[in-house]
Amino acid sequence: MIIGESMVETKKEKLDQVLARFMQVGQISAAGIVSTEGLLITSIMPPDMNERIVGALCSTIIASAQTASSQMGTGEVAEVNVKTEHGVLLLKPSGEKALFFALAQVEAQLGLITVEIEIRAKQVQEILEEV
Repeated sequence: MIIGESMVETKKEKLDQVLARFMQVGQISAAGIVSTEGLLITSIMPPDMNERIVGALCSTIIASAQTASSQMGTGEVAEVNVKTEHGVLLLKPSGEKALFFALAQVEAQLGLITVEIEIRAKQVQEILEEV
């Protein structure tokens, strides 16, 4: 959309840029942003992954962790990491309405990815809260 001489970015474009910058970390197979209801907002994934199903499952995993945390009285969930045979699934809430997820390769530098996902999750929250 062009207003005057300046170009106004949509929220979708801003979120796509956040994901693209996150992928530059390397050793990431997939990443995305999903609503807490499990609806896909945006993602970068290989064609053999069903992005809508992955998004819904990530939302379910974080919701289950939040329910367990609430029942145990351990506070808010800061992140969920699931180590598997072929990688690590990282889930990070991005405010109250969304979460950021990434699938890191087995040999990935998780320290760098964790720092980067915290930065990007905060950016997602700020974009979604824009008026």
